[in-house]
Amino acid sequence: MLKDRLYNQNKLTEDDEREIMSLVKKRIKKDELFVNSNFLNREEFRGKLYILLKDEIEKKYPCSDFNVEKNLINKMISEIFGLGILEDFLQDKLVTDIFIQDNEMIIIRNGIKEYLGKTFNSLDDVYLIIDRIKSNTGKTVDQRIPFMNTELYDGSRCSIVIPPISDKVYISIRVFNCIDFNLEDLLKLNMFDKKHHGILKDLVNKRNNILIAGSMGSGKTTLLNTLAKLISRNEFINIIQDVPEIKLKEHPFVRMLCTRTKSRESDNEINQDRLVFETLRMKADRIILGEVRDSMAAYQMLQALNVGHRGSFSTIHADSAIDSLLRLETLAMEYKTNISNYVVKKMISRAIDAVLFLDCEKDENFNIYNRKLREILLLDNNLNEGGDYKLEYL
Repeated sequence: MLKDRLYNQNKLTEDDEREIMSLVKKRIKKDELFVNSNFLNREEFRGKLYILLKDEIEKKYPCSDFNVEKNLINKMISEIFGLGILEDFLQDKLVTDIFIQDNEMIIIRNGIKEYLGKTFNSLDDVYLIIDRIKSNTGKTVDQRIPFMNTELYDGSRCSIVIPPISDKVYISIRVFNCIDFNLEDLLKLNMFDKKHHGILKDLVNKRNNILIAGSMGSGKTTLLNTLAKLISRNEFINIIQDVPEIKLKEHPFVRMLCTRTKSRESDNEINQDRLVFETLRMKADRIILGEVRDSMAAYQMLQALNVGHRGSFSTIHADSAIDSLLRLETLAMEYKTNISNYVVKKMISRAIDAVLFLDCEKDENFNIYNRKLREILLLDNNLNEGGDYKLEYL
């Protein structure tokens, strides 16, 4: 009779769910790559959880037809990561940032800051979330090391700072929500006009090396991801990044490489420099460097682009197109202190064909309501007589 009752219902009881989740957690614990894989996006991660849950349900009730509901997957994620209320915002496609200040929370949804007030009952609840984040990364944050930078299970970037170096507990999360646009979508969103739409397509088709500059949140990764979709399907593309935000799902010849920080004594740090070095051995037609953020990577990127990898892309934080070149110079010269400014400028002019500068349009409350392509700067391969760049603004 109990068997008939179970098989005739289409929903698991709470006891059933707890047992199934316990079995799935044991399987995940044995799979070191399940949580730490750099190459899963949120939907792929949830898809893997769905398969595990479905498998355990079918083992327990082989003749049943139970559904794996979204709510069960959410419970499973909460069981693994303990992120609680954060999960709702991580799934919201309009949310780009989450900020926690002690037990208060602020989010940025669709470019607008929303103060949610005291979201947590106590500071202990916040520290519980920090403990769960730590447990899945192998990293440490405590009074001895009061800050931590890591990634959440879905690729979202997380920064944690705690007292005594701060007055409050601060958790900043950049949500991994790179929306899957094409170039026409960005045109409709007024990121650029029809003239610039044509110029952007030409830059990619003519295999120009493109540097995309802008501030945080200006849309650099979104534009890069969109332009990369225009690359011919018969080309090998190597993507080097810290977090796997750039994904060309429809392209058959994409090789993704991700950096790795040293989180345990047994780990070896793998930085951008090493990945650029390795990618030169992989016969890539184009190289995409997610972000130029340190001196070593800047110099290695210039070296790589000067040996024939035409049509490559990268991003950099800067306040204008010309400032991005100055920052690239500074980074390269920090790495090679014995190199002259003239030689670095020569390398940059040979390596970079175009700089695209993006800016955020904000209202009086500093909410972002649009991202705009402000400048398209072309560089000549040769310097002028004064040893400076030959530039053309489009």
